[in-house]
Amino acid sequence: MKYGNQSTESKKNRRQIIDFIADSRISDSKSISKAIGLKPSKTRDYLKQLVDEGILETEGEYKNRKYRIKK
Repeated sequence: MKYGNQSTESKKNRRQIIDFIADSRISDSKSISKAIGLKPSKTRDYLKQLVDEGILETEGEYKNRKYRIKK
């Protein structure tokens, strides 16, 4: 998937994830998925993209991984 050529839906979902994390400061993928109504697998795909792009950073590993806005 190319990140630069995103659909409107993809942009909206990414924005919702970023906004949710900004409001909560740090969160796990399950909480994010539940809050914005995306499937967990799709949420993880978006989170990976946002980490790869340097927008988010992670803390912890595997099931304990949390996400926050990169400073």
